[in-house]
Amino acid sequence: MKRLGKVGLVLGVLALGGPFGCKDEKEEAAKAHRIKGSDHMSKKEWKEAAAEYALSLEADPKQEKVLEKKAYAHMQVGQMAEASQTVLKMLDFKATPADKAEVYRTLASMHMTGGTTEDAEKYFNEALKLEPKDEASLGWIAEIYAQRGGARSMTAPIVKADLEKALNYYDQVLAINVNSANTYLNKRVVMGRLVAYEQQQKDQALSEAAENAKDKAVVDEANARAAEAQKHIDEYQAQFAEMTKKFSEATKAAKAAGNAPPAAPSKPAQATNTP
Repeated sequence: MKRLGKVGLVLGVLALGGPFGCKDEKEEAAKAHRIKGSDHMSKKEWKEAAAEYALSLEADPKQEKVLEKKAYAHMQVGQMAEASQTVLKMLDFKATPADKAEVYRTLASMHMTGGTTEDAEKYFNEALKLEPKDEASLGWIAEIYAQRGGARSMTAPIVKADLEKALNYYDQVLAINVNSANTYLNKRVVMGRLVAYEQQQKDQALSEAAENAKDKAVVDEANARAAEAQKHIDEYQAQFAEMTKKFSEATKAAKAAGNAPPAAPSKPAQATNTP
């Protein structure tokens, strides 16, 4: 009986020792691949770095910093899908809505950098589900629609519907922060493009009226469109002037609060990603 008891004790020790040994091996494997990944990163060997970080995470998934580095490596070679999947795994490390929203903002900013604004908009909206008054996400979505509407290029086609959506999002930002000077400037740029759009509509209508001078019905309809376009021009120009005034007031408020005012119109601040 004593001999059997000793055997049982030995088996118990072996059973307890097994998992710990396995854990140590995984930790060592995770560390070894992590070091190799960082070595590749230092040499800007992005694909190799991502591969090593993947092996490190396979051994130990609970490495938030390694996820960040892996995502960064994927971005450097344009692997946005892989980068996105990696960043989304970081949500498992976040406990609060604010922290989870920050992950979505980071992911959205990555897509803005990569030029995939549809995905960026999607992830900014995910952040807004968690933080409905997220000024940064609202400002970025406004920027996306401003770009689509042609507000960031004088030669781009003007899309009125997108510019109007941009104004709507800028107004949501201002409802949260009435002293957002950059938002007034960005909104003013959009209004300037809307003025240009309405001027195009007016010129086109007047041209049609001139070309069909003998057809009273066509002339009357074209002149009505021209008058409607002029009405919109006047409205937008009035709002443009109001935005200029509001920007001045917001700048003064920023100075009074000890904050440096913006020097020129700009987009919402973009998140950065570092290895």
